[in-house]
Amino acid sequence: MKNSLGSVLRAGLVVGLLFAGRVSDARAQYIALGAGGLFSQDQSEGPPAGIAAGPVRSSFGRSGLLAVDAGIGFLPFLGAGLHYSYASPELILRRGDAFGSLAVTDLGAHTLTFDTRLRTPQLAGFRAYGLAGGGFTRFSVQVKQTVEQPFPEGEPDNVISPVFTVGGGIERSVAPLLHLKFEVRDYLTPISRDFFSPGGAWHRFAVIGGIVLGR
Repeated sequence: MKNSLGSVLRAGLVVGLLFAGRVSDARAQYIALGAGGLFSQDQSEGPPAGIAAGPVRSSFGRSGLLAVDAGIGFLPFLGAGLHYSYASPELILRRGDAFGSLAVTDLGAHTLTFDTRLRTPQLAGFRAYGLAGGGFTRFSVQVKQTVEQPFPEGEPDNVISPVFTVGGGIERSVAPLLHLKFEVRDYLTPISRDFFSPGGAWHRFAVIGGIVLGR
């Protein structure tokens, strides 16, 4: 996990340095480097049909998060770009069957989305924005503990799920091409049945702070 986080951070810094060399010639372009935390909502359903047991439940642990954004503003207050983030939350699955099946896993969550952004005019150095987009999340799964049969179809290795994201934030200008940002976004992901047999959706809430170069 540390190697993956280090690789993502180094890649982001390299892209940022390359971009900084060009940003004076392309004010509409931007790149943002950020870090923060991931907070997830528990998901539960009723017990499987015909089994008198407790609810089926999935529970994410909290996790740190690294993020890189790059894009372009093609209208005065409208822009589009790519967003990448990496987090490694712990996931606890409880099947709710008569055997008390349970799994504790570490997930490497690589998320890539294409976002559209709507920004307000700048006022006293501050500017707010909203965003919405879609893409996918690739979950790499490392199972740490199991009880009975939490994965009836076998332990998953890598799972790719579509994701929809929505959120917003505030930027504070500290120099002509340098801004600080605070952002909150929700990654809404359909639950793969490889993880959670009743299905449903996970909300992964991210709080991100960072810097923006450009625009």
